[in-house]
Amino acid sequence: MPTQAEINRQNDERLEGDHVQDVSELPVLTPQQKQQYINRSKEIAQTAFKIFSGHLKRLFQQKKPEEALEYCHANALKITDSLAKAYGVVIKRTSYRLRNPKNKPTAQEEKVMEIYRKQILKNLKPKPYMHYDEHGYPHVYIPIMVQQKCLMCHGDPNKEIPEVINQKLSELYPSDKAIFFKEGDLRGIWSIRFPKNNKK
Repeated sequence: MPTQAEINRQNDERLEGDHVQDVSELPVLTPQQKQQYINRSKEIAQTAFKIFSGHLKRLFQQKKPEEALEYCHANALKITDSLAKAYGVVIKRTSYRLRNPKNKPTAQEEKVMEIYRKQILKNLKPKPYMHYDEHGYPHVYIPIMVQQKCLMCHGDPNKEIPEVINQKLSELYPSDKAIFFKEGDLRGIWSIRFPKNNKK
């Protein structure tokens, strides 16, 4: 049975072959340089998570789940946009089962999520991945995993999502598909694009 490292290498090779333009025109990155992009992306994703989770945790503790959902609905894209400007990158949070249609994944993002989900099915841990995207930008993808606390809004609506939240979700996201997740599932990815020839 292939090891985690062997599977990661195979996945990297598969994604690295997706460039539309001539890869010879792109700077060659060492593993250390790739890791710098990944580390920077982790920092950005963690900052975004802290902002989101801090507000949501406070509102849930105050027993205001409807306000928590309204906050997320009204501010999620604003927060990622403000962080994108602060860090000089393009930030996107997407999924294969969307809550907000504005977060629709690209074909490349769908491919990355497909690979992550296959890894999870084999009890392997998805890792952040960096490569040049089809337009030649340094691009990092970070998996978002479902935790127990996520199930209040993303679990089974018949068992885990309270009725008051179900009603608010139906109101705010009439085409919601981000339910029936289980702990340990892939919720989606952070997709972070850096400027070309960025020195980080």
